[in-house]
Amino acid sequence: MIRQATLEDVSALASLSLQLGCTGDTTEIITRLEKIIIQENAALFVQEVNGTIAGWVHVYGKTFLRMEYCEIGGLVVDESQRRSGNGKELMKKCETWALENGYDQIRLRSGAERKEAHQFYENIGYERVKKQEVFTRKL
Repeated sequence: MIRQATLEDVSALASLSLQLGCTGDTTEIITRLEKIIIQENAALFVQEVNGTIAGWVHVYGKTFLRMEYCEIGGLVVDESQRRSGNGKELMKKCETWALENGYDQIRLRSGAERKEAHQFYENIGYERVKKQEVFTRKL
């Protein structure tokens, strides 16, 4: 079953985030989840398998003067649940959400080192469109 994430899911989201290589700090995740939940142009879905959260995906709309689309903010499926169709189902949920919210394109970014993830995205119909450098400045 796929559903919207709630604050009660924080422990599972934190645990799965560690598998993605992100923070598992529940305080940070609560703060961010509270922001995501109230956004009209964003959703965070979880997938339950036998009463346990097996994965999550974050999708949000982006509007620029020159274009608009949805972007995947993160996708992770528990290591024990990978290659069982859960990731594909979560991505399909995002595609449905995007269409229901007036978007006709989904984009995602994936680190160069994540070769298995790249293969997964290509296998479910996503196309590589460019390579880019990402710049940041800590404020």
